[in-house]
Amino acid sequence: MRSMRMLFAVVAVLALAGGLVLGQQGSSSTQALTGQDYEEIKALYARYNQGSDFQDAELFVSAFADDAVMIRPGGAKIEGMAALRAERAERYQGRTGDNGRRHMNASHVITATPTGAKGRAYYVLLDVTTRPPTMTASGYYEDEFVRTRQGWKIKRRVLHSDPATP
Repeated sequence: MRSMRMLFAVVAVLALAGGLVLGQQGSSSTQALTGQDYEEIKALYARYNQGSDFQDAELFVSAFADDAVMIRPGGAKIEGMAALRAERAERYQGRTGDNGRRHMNASHVITATPTGAKGRAYYVLLDVTTRPPTMTASGYYEDEFVRTRQGWKIKRRVLHSDPATP
């Protein structure tokens, strides 16, 4: 009888400990991304790129969450949708259409996080008004993505530029 009680106590303690571990894991678990998630997130890179290259402010800002933050090389921050729109208006100065540049992205690494996803991708910027096209800049983006009612959006983007060669 005593050994039965001891066995019951050990099983109860193990069950309780297992439940605590599972509860802790469940509270910080990260849901896996689907193939559709990856494609929707990669489409954000395209909207950002083509919005910039074709001077389409609405396409450009459609990649971002309303409270997004973009940090440029050197640390300058653009915070929120109103600031993103104002930055584009200043940059485009009323111009629309093809500006002769092409942003190219490659080597996307996108991973799930507890709050959405994070990503990193290389970029190369080409001037296609020259023959052959001229590379004018390169670097990488570090991104945090969030799922909104409108789908995935960039929550935070940090732009890193590769140093110019001497």
